[in-house]
Amino acid sequence: MKNNKSFRIPFYIITLFVICLVTLASTAVSNYQLLQALKSNNDWIDHTWTVKDQLKTIDVLIMDAESSLRGYFISNNPAYLGPWNTARKRLPAEFEILGKLIQDDQNQVHNQIQLRALYDTKMQQFEESLALFKVGGLTDVASMAKIDAGREVMDEIRMQDVIMEKEELELLTTRRDRFFRDYDRAMWTDILTNALAILILTLFYRLINSSFVKQRKVEDQLKLTNDSLESTVLMRTQQLSVLSRHLLSVAEEEKAKLARELHDELGSSLTAISMDISSVIEKLSKDDPALANQLGRAKKTLLETVDLKRRIIEDLRPSMLDNLGLAASIRHLCEEISRIAGFQVEVDMTEDFDHIDPTWAIALYRITQESLNNTIKYAQATEVKITLKRRLDGLWLQILDDGIGISKSALGKSKTHGLLGMRERTLLLNGNFAVYKGENNRGCAIEAFIPFSA
Repeated sequence: MKNNKSFRIPFYIITLFVICLVTLASTAVSNYQLLQALKSNNDWIDHTWTVKDQLKTIDVLIMDAESSLRGYFISNNPAYLGPWNTARKRLPAEFEILGKLIQDDQNQVHNQIQLRALYDTKMQQFEESLALFKVGGLTDVASMAKIDAGREVMDEIRMQDVIMEKEELELLTTRRDRFFRDYDRAMWTDILTNALAILILTLFYRLINSSFVKQRKVEDQLKLTNDSLESTVLMRTQQLSVLSRHLLSVAEEEKAKLARELHDELGSSLTAISMDISSVIEKLSKDDPALANQLGRAKKTLLETVDLKRRIIEDLRPSMLDNLGLAASIRHLCEEISRIAGFQVEVDMTEDFDHIDPTWAIALYRITQESLNNTIKYAQATEVKITLKRRLDGLWLQILDDGIGISKSALGKSKTHGLLGMRERTLLLNGNFAVYKGENNRGCAIEAFIPFSA
């Protein structure tokens, strides 16, 4: 008796794998932290430069305002007051931007408050000078300038700018030193973890290399087994395909034989019975009219039976196919279907196809017949177009309708709507068979192509 044991991975392999996984995860975490520190350091460099640029913007605005007032005082031209008006409007917004940039640093917030107070003082002096100029002219403004109050305020403003820039640089230096310390620690950690990972990977390589030969032998054996199974399956599939095509051929021959027997034997018998009944009706029409009428009804039923026999024979083996050819048979079939189903059937054939192989003719006729039957049952179509053309390398048949089409799930079923029979009839002649959606994704199209090499 076979003893089946469940396969288990050796414990040492699991241990090495876990150690390697933890090592690589640690390296990834360390590298991520280092990248975050580097990003933070770069952000602070950008932040420092942004603060310095904002301070310079405020300085430029106040200096432009001062130059604007001087030009106005000297020329008495209001056009010189443009920079002054611009500075007066923009300075509050610029100070708000500066406040948002340094809001996380209490020292800088305190420095910004002092700087804002100095700028307010300077702007107040500008306002006083402007008012004094409007009253007393340039002489009063010059006397006010001799006091040097404005110069002192500007010196204090510049000093405060220097203090704030220095604070930003000191904070940036502190963060940069911390970054380099973290970088050195992460670098040595990465070196150790990578060395450990290389050692573990080396062990893994030795283990994998030793098991590779065994695995290769097993795979070779499996490949031989699979090739043998594939050959067997292919052979069986080919046999089933040949059998299916043979059954179609045999069924067609049996239908033709049965149609001939029904036509020759049953047809002659029914004809003889009809003639006898007609003779009896003629003799009884004067002596016994009631019995003659009864026989008349029997003859009518007999004629209906003859018509049913004719339809059965046509379904088994269309007589027009043997007598008038493929084109005439398809046109007659389309007329019957159009009359019964009530939709329009357009036929596009450029020749009669009278000299093609009978096997081809019955295959193309049956495909057309089955397609039209499916259209009646499922398509809900109003128009069908049938095209049969002779090409350089074979015959091409297409049946196209404008109905609801056929779903993908239905196409995946080999026996859906007689598709299997139509496909096998085509394959029997080494042809190609396809079913797809019609034009503009509407309706259904069935195509069959039979090569002349068949």
